[in-house]
Amino acid sequence: MAAIPKLVQRLYCIFIRSATLFWSPKLGPTISLILDKESARDHRFARKLRQKEKELGLKFDFLYEPLPDTASGWKPQGYQRQLWSSFFMDLSVNASIIGWTDSDAVFTTPVTPENIFNGHRLRVLTFTDMKRMHKLRWYDSTLKAIGKAMVSDFMTYFPTFVWRDTFTNCRNHIMKHMNVSHFEDAFLQLAHLSPVNIIMNYAYYFEHDRYDWHLDFKKTLKNYNAKLPPGVNIKPSENKPDLHVTIHESYYTKMPYPLLQGYCVAKRYVGTLPTSCQKFENVTNFQLFEFISCKKAVKAHLSPGTWCSGNGRRECIRRIEAHYKNVKKYYNLGWYDLDLRRMTAVEKVARRENITCPNIFQLD
Repeated sequence: MAAIPKLVQRLYCIFIRSATLFWSPKLGPTISLILDKESARDHRFARKLRQKEKELGLKFDFLYEPLPDTASGWKPQGYQRQLWSSFFMDLSVNASIIGWTDSDAVFTTPVTPENIFNGHRLRVLTFTDMKRMHKLRWYDSTLKAIGKAMVSDFMTYFPTFVWRDTFTNCRNHIMKHMNVSHFEDAFLQLAHLSPVNIIMNYAYYFEHDRYDWHLDFKKTLKNYNAKLPPGVNIKPSENKPDLHVTIHESYYTKMPYPLLQGYCVAKRYVGTLPTSCQKFENVTNFQLFEFISCKKAVKAHLSPGTWCSGNGRRECIRRIEAHYKNVKKYYNLGWYDLDLRRMTAVEKVARRENITCPNIFQLD
């Protein structure tokens, strides 16, 4: 990310504010931020944030990426740089697993290891609207990049947990398939691309057994498979529901605010429910099956034909209940404390940077 005011506000008020409540350092001790190497503003931002780690209760790893030589032809340069950077996270982050997210992802629940792993496989969630991926031309760019048709739209959940070497392997595959010696030459040929769709569709075809697939769509499995290329067949085991741990906040206009509902429902399962949370006393947190809900688009597993519609609603409720029982286990082990003073500390730090976060908690 570039340390421009809009993104910095999102980082503090949406991502960090929710992460300090719901992300345990035991899952991954650091939050990595990839910044622009040539930007003095980005370096200043990193120095300031480093000084506030103790106050925020979070650790950061700041990585500086140089502007590629080919960037002079990028339009718009900022967005194209973001797309470019997405293919190279393995060169910046040393961890074996990378949790890939936007700065406006709001965590909606304490995250457990089981939200990330199924055994040794990384969990993957999707909600696919075939018309949309063709309209935005992601289908075309993915096909051109990896030589395989899109199986699903993976721009539908955060964080996307990816094995670090999947980035390396995908990049090498693209260069081989497109018959180029340098990735820059391939990148310049890919218009209207979605990096997460290219990388995760690559993983579906070539690293399938390393991931645990949960693919949802507004069709029966039989009808959806009929739309896929010959030889591609999604299995019933890959169509099973699983819940989200974030919502894409900038594209979610429904109330109540996800962080408020997520906190109150979690408190209900682990201890005494605050008086101001009483309206959530009997709420089933179906926001765990939502990602986007606004005028432009809805990406949720609640609409007709998806996981939680019709008879599937009971199975989604069962999974929500099982998740919170798991949350209680990790809460009792000390992974989280759900202490709102953590969030208040983030808001105080933000105010010193002339950033005012919306007030969402008026709790006892």
